[in-house]
Amino acid sequence: MASVRERRSNGGKTVRYAVLFRVGSKQQSKTFDAAPGRHPDKHAQAFKALVEQFGGTKALALLEADAASSITLDELAEQFLAWKAGDVTPRTLTDYRRDYERWIKPRLGTRPCASIDEIDVQRFVDDIARELEPKSVADRHMLLHSMFKFGVAKTRRLVDYNPCTETSLPKRKKRTAKGATLAEYLALQEAARRVEPDAADLMLFIAATGWRWSEAAALAVRDVADDEVMRASVTRVFRRDGSYALVIAEGEAKSQAGLRSNKVPPTAAAVVRRRIVGKGPDDLVFTNSVGRQWYQQNFLSRTWRRIEAETGLDRHLTPHALRHLHVALLDRAGATPAQMQRRVGHSDIGTTLNVYGGMIEDIPDAVLDSLDALLDPAAAGAVVSGAVVVQQPAASLPPSAPRLDQLDGHAELEG
Repeated sequence: MASVRERRSNGGKTVRYAVLFRVGSKQQSKTFDAAPGRHPDKHAQAFKALVEQFGGTKALALLEADAASSITLDELAEQFLAWKAGDVTPRTLTDYRRDYERWIKPRLGTRPCASIDEIDVQRFVDDIARELEPKSVADRHMLLHSMFKFGVAKTRRLVDYNPCTETSLPKRKKRTAKGATLAEYLALQEAARRVEPDAADLMLFIAATGWRWSEAAALAVRDVADDEVMRASVTRVFRRDGSYALVIAEGEAKSQAGLRSNKVPPTAAAVVRRRIVGKGPDDLVFTNSVGRQWYQQNFLSRTWRRIEAETGLDRHLTPHALRHLHVALLDRAGATPAQMQRRVGHSDIGTTLNVYGGMIEDIPDAVLDSLDALLDPAAAGAVVSGAVVVQQPAASLPPSAPRLDQLDGHAELEG
């Protein structure tokens, strides 16, 4: 506990406020003098609150940090978000601001940045982990981490260091692969043909190319090149703007790697050719039954649900499961991880392996056959390359046969 005492001097003209508190068994005090533009009682009460929340030692450190650095986390956040405005989409910027206002600001916003240490960040993470899933906690922590990283840059030096580098985050639960199986896709495709043929065309294209729904639904006729082999290019996507309205973003994708050109397999190419007949260059390839653009929320809540209900599948899937299926089929067809990465538009091959690893087979059958031959050459009926095969005891070798210690590094010993 702490208390505030008023002290007067100079015949009562000078007023000071002292905060009395204990550090261990020793009583200490911190005096706040009247100064131009300063309200001693207000600052004394604020320091008293710090002592009661963090203890005397931490309160003094916070007070010292406040004197050394005037920028608060709220102020740092505003500068960070203004900087990110030219680097991310309006929707992403809105999400950043929403997450800061909802989760970070109430806990740390008014604090001087220099007063926030690793313990404070860990408390913040532990606190929000009571309400959010591990991935959501990690996302909010990454936002805070990015703000401090922005602040400590040598070109800015708004803060001295980043207290988010040693935080222990809650472990994410391992989940099974989210992709549809081939049997599930075929059931969905058959149901879609009955329920909404236009949706079936879009689903086939996603399964055949691995495109995201927002990429496939935004495909324009001008982005299809139909020569010997059809190619389709991602040059724009459907995305939400800052007010969450669905718009077509030209020249954008989820990442730079997402702006890509892919070969379209023959079956899907036939669907595209059928759909672009009579359309202009800027018209959409995939539209609904009345020839208008698809809206993702309507597609998910109405069309997709009707298709799923028609199949009677045991588990709930989303159109994104068709993208996962595409990776699995690429693997089955013999594509390398690097080829998969480029086709699905990932900037980093680690993303491909981490996100879609569950859909990729561990070992091809040919590799397993080779492994079996190494483990049991006799059963495989073949001599493993590089092996030394002895068909008779060394004592029965003819006198002219060389001993092992007489062989150079290039000689071969045959039985």
